[in-house]
Amino acid sequence: MNDTGSALAEEASAYYNDLLRPVFSGRKFLIAGPIAVGLGCLARRLAALGAERPFLIAGSEGTGALPAPEEAELHVLGLESKDILEEHRNLQHVIDDLPGELRQAIDAWDPTESASFIFSSPLAASRTAAPRRPYGARAAAWAALEDKVQIDAFWDASRVERAPSRIVPVDYEAIRTAAEALDQGLGTVWAADARDGTHGGGLGLRWVRPGDDGRASYESLRRMADRVRVMPFLEGIPASIHGIVFPDAVVVFRPVEMVVLRPAEGDRLFYAGCATAFDPSPDDRASMCDVAYRAGVALRETVGYRGPFGIDGILSEDGYVPTEMNARSGAGLGPLAVGLPNLPLAPLCLAISQGEKLDYRPDLLEKAVVESADAHRTCAGWAVTRTTFDLGGVLEVVRDGDEYREGGSGEEPHGTFQFGPSVMGGFVRFVLHPSRIQRGSSTAPEVIRALRFADRTLGTDFGELDAARDLRRQ
Repeated sequence: MNDTGSALAEEASAYYNDLLRPVFSGRKFLIAGPIAVGLGCLARRLAALGAERPFLIAGSEGTGALPAPEEAELHVLGLESKDILEEHRNLQHVIDDLPGELRQAIDAWDPTESASFIFSSPLAASRTAAPRRPYGARAAAWAALEDKVQIDAFWDASRVERAPSRIVPVDYEAIRTAAEALDQGLGTVWAADARDGTHGGGLGLRWVRPGDDGRASYESLRRMADRVRVMPFLEGIPASIHGIVFPDAVVVFRPVEMVVLRPAEGDRLFYAGCATAFDPSPDDRASMCDVAYRAGVALRETVGYRGPFGIDGILSEDGYVPTEMNARSGAGLGPLAVGLPNLPLAPLCLAISQGEKLDYRPDLLEKAVVESADAHRTCAGWAVTRTTFDLGGVLEVVRDGDEYREGGSGEEPHGTFQFGPSVMGGFVRFVLHPSRIQRGSSTAPEVIRALRFADRTLGTDFGELDAARDLRRQ
């Protein structure tokens, strides 16, 4: 990063820490979330702003360093789940009906019931806990925008171009009729509604490929939905664009690639994280930013939204096509802020969502994040696996031809490969060293190589995976 960017990063970090310290200093927070490792990161951010030692409720430990006893009161529930959706919902059930022993521990930590409750779950709406009031929670109307059968109406009202789609009941003939009308040659994508609650990570999506009658996809979706959205499968790089809605402004950051991989068989897509190495063309970047800005304005005007949001879509042959709205903090905010280690972005987003009346200086935040994200790229991916790891570890890896292998003594590594336990069995994360990142290129092929390395070295079964094609560059 050049001197100007570095000075801007320091200015923004100092300003927002000073701005938020009076808000969080001396306050107590009860924080719940699926992974203890992630909660520890938030706890440290709040502590740096003067907050008291928090009480953390985690569904499972996760992979990485747990918060130390002096950092937080940690209670890990040890929940078992078959996927991330069930993981979040199981945690919600516990929060809604706290076990007596856990409630007593919370009361002993906060006898005056003065603590605020933060539900650090991307699938949660406003909730209280025993009976601490929520802080920075999203309203039900905000969460409803993640319903795949409702968002197209939002795009239309916001004058945002989208792919053609049909909303149909979960009836096999109705879905097949819609699919036949919309298929552009690569099959169709069927998305479940939010009847049973918000879903993410591709768990409610089915890619019905050419030649597949869709019967198995229908059978799985009818158990979780009343309606589905049918749209054509679009070739192109999956990409998201993030922003923040302030009371009087909307800021928009740079594009983030979503690492969505394609198994050789079946109707599922494989979400494997996000990264910022990839660059759309300048025109496509401007188009994505325009979509995000108009969506942010519409969010504020229609549902009184405030806080972070993200739009998922495809850089298709005809340009950027949005497919989903996440009216909350998204995974892409992490890579965007990797070059701003002292910026209290998570507490800032909480304060905005809570409605704290502060001089937020949106222009300062937008400029600092965009300049830093353009200068500090990431090429990384992560995934859960049914393969169980009782212990975790980190391997240094070297690119040898078209494959990764474990580095030898004295070899300079190209990246790191972390593995460890998860509630679904195991978790892996690959990170390419910054000096090895090829700016502008898609991250997906590197992640596929890393997952092949995991299959060979750790016995995982990710299998054959393919990446999207960048039609806008061809």
